[in-house]
Amino acid sequence: MNSFDHLDQQLRDAFRRVEPPPDLAARILRRAEPRRPRRLPRWLAAAAAVLAVAGGSIGFLRWQESRVRAREAERVRRQLVLTLEITSRTLSRTEQRLRSIGVETIRLQEVPE
Repeated sequence: MNSFDHLDQQLRDAFRRVEPPPDLAARILRRAEPRRPRRLPRWLAAAAAVLAVAGGSIGFLRWQESRVRAREAERVRRQLVLTLEITSRTLSRTEQRLRSIGVETIRLQEVPE
């Protein structure tokens, strides 16, 4: 048998008619039917809702807290600016008074600990 005869026999075997199983049509139709979507259990939906509300609440509380901190930081900044302005004016007046009485420099002494 030459290689062409062997190839010819293989092709005949591959393309010979095979009877389908008797329930093939029923199986195909069963698979083609639309399937009902699976429903999640109600408790799972409720749990998801509770988690969403809890997450939103925590996020809101953190946002609120950051706003309070920002306001407090602004209040402290304004107090610091006012304190520095008062200190600057007081030092300037003190310097003017010292110069008016002839004091140009002040010697500082370290205090032992």
